[in-house]
Amino acid sequence: MEPGAVSAGAAATRVGARAEELTALSSLLLLLALAAAAFGQGAFFRTVQFFIVAILAVAVLIAVAVIPLHVADVRDGFVIAGALLAAWALVRAWAAGTTSAGISWILFGAGMVAVVLVCRRLSAQSRGMLLGGLLAVGVAVAMSGWLGVALHQGTWGLPSQGLWRAASTLTYTNATAGLLVPLALVAFARLTAAPRSISLSLAAMCLLMTTVLTLSRAGIAAMGAGLLVLCWLLGPRRLARTAAGPAVGACVALLGLLPSIRAAAPARPLYAVVALAAGLAIVVVTQRSGGWQPVLPVAGAALVGGLLLIILVPQVHDALRALTHARLTLASPARSGEADAALRVIASHPLAGVGPGHALHWTSPGGVVNVDQYAHDEYLQVLTDLGIVGGALAAVLLVGGAGLLWRVRASSSDRALWAGAVAAAVAFLLHSGFDFIWQVPAIPLTVAAIVGLASYQSTTRRREPTGKPVPENEELRNATS
Repeated sequence: MEPGAVSAGAAATRVGARAEELTALSSLLLLLALAAAAFGQGAFFRTVQFFIVAILAVAVLIAVAVIPLHVADVRDGFVIAGALLAAWALVRAWAAGTTSAGISWILFGAGMVAVVLVCRRLSAQSRGMLLGGLLAVGVAVAMSGWLGVALHQGTWGLPSQGLWRAASTLTYTNATAGLLVPLALVAFARLTAAPRSISLSLAAMCLLMTTVLTLSRAGIAAMGAGLLVLCWLLGPRRLARTAAGPAVGACVALLGLLPSIRAAAPARPLYAVVALAAGLAIVVVTQRSGGWQPVLPVAGAALVGGLLLIILVPQVHDALRALTHARLTLASPARSGEADAALRVIASHPLAGVGPGHALHWTSPGGVVNVDQYAHDEYLQVLTDLGIVGGALAAVLLVGGAGLLWRVRASSSDRALWAGAVAAAVAFLLHSGFDFIWQVPAIPLTVAAIVGLASYQSTTRRREPTGKPVPENEELRNATS
């Protein structure tokens, strides 16, 4: 072999290793931004938002330095709509005198595009690291919500309508559900590809448990819709086999929280800890036994014990009665008033909206004047803040994100992750009609990361390091399980 050929091969290896290091760095920076958003009250407040913008900008610069933007990237409707939506939000916020209030919309538009661009430039190893990190962040958020209810801790739990609800590090129950549901759906989907993974099973259990513990009606409905999508894409039997252990474990853990859920009753952390330990044990035993059939007697005994607890312990019976009275209803006068107020604003300012940061006013049936900044319906909110122009750009952005997943439906090397991303997107779109989750950047940015991880093949032509190749689906599976 010629000496020059050896030198060229070594140089190519060094270049490949350098590119791998840079993509890993951009993945870590993206994970840092998403974790900071999740732990910093969802990045709802301006200080955290500025930090997220700075970290995302650096991550994008590094990713683009490794793999430059292609013409297809610039022409993609998803990218164009996100950039234009961010620019329009900035213009409307400046014109309305509420410039800082437009940052949430900028993160929703340009932020989601930035996250997807980074994810689609990562190697298989970096994608696996990012997905595993996202699930770990989700579990940490979920456990903070569990602690808030179990200990009646006022920051991570929220007393509402006589009940303690999981608010987690986001400090808002519905936003907590909005973040946990997409991650839970991805965890359940990934379990079908790695059914013996204890870590994925425990993550799925914790995410499901706290989703229910938020008592968010829209969040639980979105979770149900996402599970139906997974049944359609992956098969109901396959999903049921892998989801049975985490689902039973979550139910057992939730039973232990019933004595603590009433706001008027003292916290009962011992019951909660014992039930959580029992739920985690059921999941571990299920996974180690290689199936859910051998632990059915254990799960049945635990559930029977929970039913006896409900019947015999007065505090639990009272908690269930308060729960059914407060949350098992579709009535929500405040949401109706907010929707009516938003529709009036849209009728008055249809084209450009009133700009971000303006409050809604409405009068309740008792004659009380109410004020709220958000309509609890993002499809009305974008029309209120940014008008038909902003609504059209947001629609193109969302349709473009769906298009990214559609284009890789047949070529994805990880069918389970793709199905989880589709389910997460459906749940996100459904939940968006009932809460202001686009104004909590941690949620749309996390969903964008999931979509980007599942759709990376559609436009990216990677310069992989030289050496023995590793099948991407196998590498990603190993990294996340």
